[in-house]
Amino acid sequence: MKCLLFFFLITVLSTSLHAPVATGAASIGKTIVVNPSGTGDFRSIQEAIDSVPDFNNQWVKIHLASGVYREKVVIGASKTYILLEGEGAQKTSIEWGDYAKDSAGHDTASCATFTSYASNIVVAGITFKNTYDGYNHMTQAVAALISGDKSSVYSCSFIGYQDTLADLFGRHYFKGCYIQGVTDFIFGFGQSIYEGCTISTANSVERPGFVTAQGRGAANDTSGFVFKWCNVTGPQSTYLGRAWGRFSRVIFYKTFMSDIIIPEGWSIWNSHGYENEITYAESECTGPGSNQSGRVKWKKALTNDELRTFTDISYIDNEGWLSKQPQY
Repeated sequence: MKCLLFFFLITVLSTSLHAPVATGAASIGKTIVVNPSGTGDFRSIQEAIDSVPDFNNQWVKIHLASGVYREKVVIGASKTYILLEGEGAQKTSIEWGDYAKDSAGHDTASCATFTSYASNIVVAGITFKNTYDGYNHMTQAVAALISGDKSSVYSCSFIGYQDTLADLFGRHYFKGCYIQGVTDFIFGFGQSIYEGCTISTANSVERPGFVTAQGRGAANDTSGFVFKWCNVTGPQSTYLGRAWGRFSRVIFYKTFMSDIIIPEGWSIWNSHGYENEITYAESECTGPGSNQSGRVKWKKALTNDELRTFTDISYIDNEGWLSKQPQY
């Protein structure tokens, strides 16, 4: 279903081996202002990103004035240590309408409104929206693709229908975000914690939906999606996830679930025979959708120690990289 161009993983891993270490961690070395009115340093977000030196090792803040930016934005793998800051998700948005057209040479990565391949990236206070008509044409139309290691996202919104957020590769932290979609709208191979986020379905011609499609493919793969103190809601009935990878891993912890959750909770999809290898777990969740009496029999029951392993911040940050980034 998803043409993800696996050579991107090789590129990202290769780049990370040579990634610079920031000097004066968490202090901003330079601020660039983007304003379409012309009163800033640049009118275009992409122009501002392109102005940052390759393999930069000082934090550069790119501040986006309020408004709607109609452009595709890419942070290349060499553009490290960027803080991309809006004036709030209700005021600053980046919007574009594209979808994956494999026969025409397009793919998941190229259709994204926002793409980040660099490590050490912070994004805050921005809405990322794919404006393609996903309601009538359910196909891949990515709002944001994040593939760089040590990436943190605060108070952002991601709006789409299918494959809204490509949590592709790397260790990521999402806090206080809003993510909306219908089919596999949080997907990828990321090793990520979502804390205090609202996960919302959208109205669609396709029923039911799937919140996640996590692609962990081997027993020694450390990736997985952890939803902690989140809220799952919306108008569309949905599964919590389906197994894109044969070792797929998704955990919901202390999360409120409205009555939209399909009683089975999870779908094996194309991974029949690997039920014992898949880690789908729910612990201490609340709300009418958290009733587990109808869940699939192969859903995991994790021990307290196992839960701590995944829900503690050390799951994505055992060396303290988050504390060295600009704080939100």
